[in-house]
Amino acid sequence: MSHDPATKAQRLERLKLIERLILIPLLLMVVGAFFSFGRAVVVGISMEPTLHDGQRLVILKLWRQFSPLKVGDVIVIAPRPGKEGRDQEVVKRIVFLQNERGDAPIPSVVSSPVGTYSTSEVFRENNVDLNVPKGIYVLGDNINKSADSRDYGAVLEAEVLGKVMK
Repeated sequence: MSHDPATKAQRLERLKLIERLILIPLLLMVVGAFFSFGRAVVVGISMEPTLHDGQRLVILKLWRQFSPLKVGDVIVIAPRPGKEGRDQEVVKRIVFLQNERGDAPIPSVVSSPVGTYSTSEVFRENNVDLNVPKGIYVLGDNINKSADSRDYGAVLEAEVLGKVMK
């Protein structure tokens, strides 16, 4: 066994190189994944037949940076304590996005994987104002068994915990 200082210095330099090129980036990816993704569980039948009660979901928590919301996305919404129908996290589908000024054209129909519905029938019969600034309007896929924007109005971006990964 050689105790040559030059050999020890070369081994140390190789280890430092491995650390910089492999270990540190790997650690950063693991930490990044921990903060980027989350989990949620579907509660109830409001998203059937797409999602089922008790189904576990992976959500992207950093959707603002990587995947902006769009109509058709399924999202997890934070609870609104004290609001009927929103005492726990809920999973719903985005059917309409209102802009900052509240003047985005209101679609004549909203769609989900199980059907297409007249916007005026779905929302106006419940007196939901679609002309509010920066609103996210959501419905459950099982429209007849869902508490959603028809009941509690628009969801704010700050209430979106994550976007369900497909």
